[in-house]
Amino acid sequence: MERRTHLTVLALIFALGAYLRLVDLTGPSLWLDEIIHLQVTRSLADEPWYQHALGVSEVAGVTENGPLYYRLQIWGQKLAPGELGVRLFPAIVGILTLPLMAVTARRIGGPHLAVVATLLLAVSPLHVYFSREGRPYYLLMTLTLWLLYALLQRGSRTGTALAVSGCLLSAYVGIQCLPVLMSFAVLSTGAALGDLRRRRSAPSRDRLAALQAPAAACVALALAFGLYMTRSDVNSPLREKAPAQAKVEKSPLYQSPVSQRSLSLLLASMTTSGHPTRSLEPRSWLLLALAIAGLLAGLRRRSLGTVLTVGMFLLPTVLSLAALVSVSRWYGIRYTSAGLLPFLLLTAMGLVALAERIGQRLAKRASRRQVAAWVTSLAVALLLVAPNLEAARQDPFRKLDWRGVAQFFDAIALDDEPVLIPNGWPQLCLDHYLQELDRSVEFVTIWESAELGEQAVTERQRGWLLTAGFRRTNEVRAWMHRFVSVLKKPEEELDLFFFPDFKTLFETRFAAGKGAVFTQRFAEMGQRFEFVEDERLLKGQGWSYPERNDTASFQWAVGSQAELGLPVDLPADAPPSDATLRLRVLPYLYPEAPPQNL
Repeated sequence: MERRTHLTVLALIFALGAYLRLVDLTGPSLWLDEIIHLQVTRSLADEPWYQHALGVSEVAGVTENGPLYYRLQIWGQKLAPGELGVRLFPAIVGILTLPLMAVTARRIGGPHLAVVATLLLAVSPLHVYFSREGRPYYLLMTLTLWLLYALLQRGSRTGTALAVSGCLLSAYVGIQCLPVLMSFAVLSTGAALGDLRRRRSAPSRDRLAALQAPAAACVALALAFGLYMTRSDVNSPLREKAPAQAKVEKSPLYQSPVSQRSLSLLLASMTTSGHPTRSLEPRSWLLLALAIAGLLAGLRRRSLGTVLTVGMFLLPTVLSLAALVSVSRWYGIRYTSAGLLPFLLLTAMGLVALAERIGQRLAKRASRRQVAAWVTSLAVALLLVAPNLEAARQDPFRKLDWRGVAQFFDAIALDDEPVLIPNGWPQLCLDHYLQELDRSVEFVTIWESAELGEQAVTERQRGWLLTAGFRRTNEVRAWMHRFVSVLKKPEEELDLFFFPDFKTLFETRFAAGKGAVFTQRFAEMGQRFEFVEDERLLKGQGWSYPERNDTASFQWAVGSQAELGLPVDLPADAPPSDATLRLRVLPYLYPEAPPQNL
C-alpha cells in the first residue's frame, strides 16, 4: 500500500473512532463513581496544582485516584462545566490513543499491522465505553500502550524519555496503575538484562542507560505505594457511621475473579463488549484464536516485540486478578481494562499473519501477494468488527438513567415526603440530578436494616423507599416489596416504592395537582391495561409478576384485593358523565380452589 493511501486509510479510521467517542457524549446520565469524582473535582478546583503533588485526599483522608486524573477533570470542568466536562478528556485521550496504537503497531510489524490494529481499537466496545466515561480507566489503557512503546524503543533517548514520563504519569493516575507499573518493571528489567548480556563489551554509560527504565519503574512504584496503599480505603463521600442497632453483615454477593463467569466476562470485554454480558459470541473465540495465532507467529519469528506485547497483556491482567482475590473483591471488567490494547495488538498480529499466508497461496508475485494480504486482512477485520459498531454505540447507554429517574420523582413526589434509602448509593445519584432541578429532598438512611426501616416508616405519614446499586444483604430490598412499587429498572436493580398505600398515593397526587403523571401514563397506554412493566405506576397491591402467553399479557390477582388506578382527566367544572370499564378476567382455577369474586 502506498504511503498516501496508507495515511488516508488511517485518517478514515481515526475519524470513525473519533465519531464513536464523541457522538452524544452527554446522552447517558452520570452514574455513582462519576458523580463522586465530580464532587471531589469541584472541591479541588480552586487549589493550585502543586498542592496535589503528594496525593489527593478524596474523602476523610483516603485516596484512590491520583492528581493527574483529577487535574484533567478540573480542566474539563473549566472548558465545559457539568456533564460534558466530566467526559471531555476521556474522549480526547481516547481519540489520541488511536495514532499511538498506529505507531506502536508499525514499530512491531509495519504499516500493515498498524492499519489492522488501529481499526480493531477504533471500534473496540470497551475502549469506546471508557473513552466516554469520567473515570481513570481511559488513562490506564493509554499509558499501558505508552509503556509498551517505550519498551519497543528501549536503548534510545526517546525510549528512556517515554519510560520515565510514562511511569511517573501512571503513578499519578490512581491505585489501578500498580499492576501496570509492576508489569513494566518486570519486562523492562528482563529486556535490559537481555540487552546487556548480548552487549557485554558495551561502555558503562550504555549499561547505565539500559537500566534507566527499570529504575523509573521502581521509583514510580514507590511513589504509587506512598500515594495510595498507605491510606486507601473506600472512596465514598458518605462516611457516616452506622448506628449500633444496624447489623451490617459482609456482602454475600462476592464472586471469585477467577470463576468461569468472570473469565467469560474478561474474554467478552477484550473482544465484543464494553458492558458486562453473560454470553460469549462465537466471534470472541475467533478473536482469541487470532490472538494466539499472533503470539505463535511472533515466537516463530523470534520477535521480542511480540513477547513484550504478550507481557503487557498477561502480567497486568494476572496481577489485577490476584489483587482482587487477595482482598475478596468481585470482578469488574474495569480492573483488567489495561490489557485491552496489547490484546488487540496480538489479535491484529494473528490476522496479518493469516492474511499473509493466504496471500502467498493466492499470488506468485511479491507485489500481488502484498495486495492480496492487505485485501484479505482488511476484509476479515471488517467482518469481525462490523458487529462491534452497534455495541460501541449502545453499550455506553446501557446504564441507569438517573437523570430520568430524578425527573420522574420530581414530577410525582410532594415536597414534604422523605426518601428512605438502605445506603448512600441511591442518595448520591438521585440527589445530584434533583439539585439540577432545584429540588431539595430529605434522605433517611436505614443502614440496610428492615428493623430501622420499619421504625422510620411508622414515624412518618407517607414517603418513598428507594434501593439501587450495591447492597450487602437482600433483607431491606425484600422488606420494601411490602409497599407500593412505583418504578422499577433492571439497571442497578433500581426499585422505587411508596408508603403507606396505593390509595394515599393516588389521592394525595391528585389533591396536589400532580395527577398528570398518572393521566399521561394512562394516555400513553391507550387508556388500557395490558399488564406489562410500564403499568407499574397504576397498580396497587395484590398483583403477581407480569406474565405472557401467545395471545396476551396478564397478571394474577393474588391478594385479598387487587388495586388499579384509573385516572380520568376531566376539567374540574365538567358535568358528570358515564365511563365504560371493560375487564377480561381469567379464573384462577385449581382443585379445591376457594370462591372468587369480581
